[in-house]
Amino acid sequence: MRLLLIVYGIILILGVTAMLSGIHYLANIAGFISAMGLMLIFFKDRPDKESALELKMRRYWYIVFATGIFFSLIFGSFWNDQMGNMA
Repeated sequence: MRLLLIVYGIILILGVTAMLSGIHYLANIAGFISAMGLMLIFFKDRPDKESALELKMRRYWYIVFATGIFFSLIFGSFWNDQMGNMA
């Protein structure tokens, strides 16, 4: 649970800092962390029978990583005026 809160805190700090400062690279870093984490959690080998706690923790991880991808899309990619070399 501690690791979950640390990762969530990092993603929130990066997203909010990108929103306040306008530095879109920070939100893209949060999105990158979320994309890598989402792939690790989604493709992780799971036992046939999971306990209720494991299921709940996996859902929490999905929420954390979805938040990071949301920040990346909203504050990173959409605000990036240099995307596609278009000024």
